[in-house]
Amino acid sequence: MPNRTLKLAPLDLPLALFLFSAFLGLWPAYDRSQCWSTLIALSAGCLLYVLVSRLAVSRRWWRAIAVIIVFASVLLSLYFITQYDHFGYPEKIRAIDRLGALIGKVVPPAIVWIPVDNGVAAFLEGGFFLVIGLTLTSNRWWGRAGGAICASLITLALLMSTARGAWLAVLATTALWSALHWRPMRVAVSAGALLALGLTIYTIVQGDIMALNDIPVANRILAPIFIRPDRLDVYRNSVYLVQDFPLTGIGLGGQFARVHSQYALLIQHVFLSCSHNLYLEVWLEQGLVGAISLLWLMAALYQAAHTHTKPSADLLYQSTWLGLTAIFIHGVTDARQYVDLWCWFPFFGLLGLNAATTLRRTRAKTRGRQWILPASVAGVFLIIVAVSLHPLTATWHANLGCVLQARGELLETLNDGQRATLRQQAEEHYRRAIQIAPHDRTAQQRLGLMLVDEARFQEGVEHLEIAWQADPENTTTHKGLGLAYVWVGQLEKARPLLQNVPDVVYELNIWGGYRATLGQVEQSLNAYRMSLLLEPDQPAVQEKVEQIEQSSAP
Repeated sequence: MPNRTLKLAPLDLPLALFLFSAFLGLWPAYDRSQCWSTLIALSAGCLLYVLVSRLAVSRRWWRAIAVIIVFASVLLSLYFITQYDHFGYPEKIRAIDRLGALIGKVVPPAIVWIPVDNGVAAFLEGGFFLVIGLTLTSNRWWGRAGGAICASLITLALLMSTARGAWLAVLATTALWSALHWRPMRVAVSAGALLALGLTIYTIVQGDIMALNDIPVANRILAPIFIRPDRLDVYRNSVYLVQDFPLTGIGLGGQFARVHSQYALLIQHVFLSCSHNLYLEVWLEQGLVGAISLLWLMAALYQAAHTHTKPSADLLYQSTWLGLTAIFIHGVTDARQYVDLWCWFPFFGLLGLNAATTLRRTRAKTRGRQWILPASVAGVFLIIVAVSLHPLTATWHANLGCVLQARGELLETLNDGQRATLRQQAEEHYRRAIQIAPHDRTAQQRLGLMLVDEARFQEGVEHLEIAWQADPENTTTHKGLGLAYVWVGQLEKARPLLQNVPDVVYELNIWGGYRATLGQVEQSLNAYRMSLLLEPDQPAVQEKVEQIEQSSAP
């Protein structure tokens, strides 16, 4: 009989905190209308977890719910495989495109919606291990045959998704599962872990992930996966946003796109919807509380997996935490759950099945100990963060200033008076943070950028120079200070700061035209002159400079 006396599973409290952090994420959001779909999805996911974890303590219910999750994965796989050619995805891998075209010739178009291929992979990777567990533990031939067919369909859909992060996650997790049951694989996995650690240390020492290109074999296998300048730039800029909003995050839902463009890239054009990293995305959307809850959840999951390891291991139980492991590994390179909200379904379903098994197995004498290690891990992380954010009062004022600034500048429904009030409040918080910690990078940088935006160029330069001294590697500060130097005419100082900024020549030409419309002739000329310094061969820009100089001559 199932153990009915245990009231809480190890995952209950961290998930409750995770949901609470989602509600907290409503407050810092500059546009709360974008929050509700994500909040509803997370609330529904936590409700699903509660229902599954309590119903599935019965083995019959456990298998029934597992079959439902697998069935959803198979339906998505069939739809994705048969309609792949009709979705019109850009070509990535020729062999897969040819396979999709071949299937498309046989199966007519029946498009209901066009899913993002990475979203399909994020949904399927957890269910893959669940169907393997169900297949291996089936006592009937038809169950094993049906499971093999389902596993093959999910595998094919994963391959056709061309999601390299998902492929790596599934392969690494499969190797881990094999190592649990096959001694030679343990040696291989241990060697692989040591190799990965060595490569990580090497890249850290070199200070550049491009160092992977110097290592034979790794430069052909790992470099294409990890050396992606576009993704690395997104991660770096997302870290900057975490540093700006460390306590509250930027807010739940679709806040990332404009906040990232406006305050990390210093542009108006929006082109990214998330940070492409699950852990950064949780922190950005749900704040420090969300980050702590996710870490606590992972620690509780793996402590329970270690506690319940037996010589005759339960393959079904292993399939739940291994499926979640695949999701966590893929989360290093993507965060589709926050963009494609339907990807949360297998995540919360697997958590529920895992917790149900734990509830059924845990003995009374182990109930207290199950909280100690996970809570300690979360506590140590909180202490480390608190120390790194010292002094906390300055961090709080800078964080609050960022929230008010974003609300005042990005919320489209405000009138000019409301915007001015929020910007003034943000400036006051930045100045209070600077009084407490004069070299607070966030406060100095944000205040400097606000002053530049108000045409108080020299004051802005002074604050941005302090921000640069506080964090010389921050590329946002580099660009902001470089542009500020342009506006005050210090082009030689601006040149080394701007010369490696992507598309900066195009931006400077746009700035030149914009400053001219504001009547800021000197700044317009400086923008065009800086553009010509960086890229001299621009006849049209040279002509504009000559025209402005002639028209402004006494």
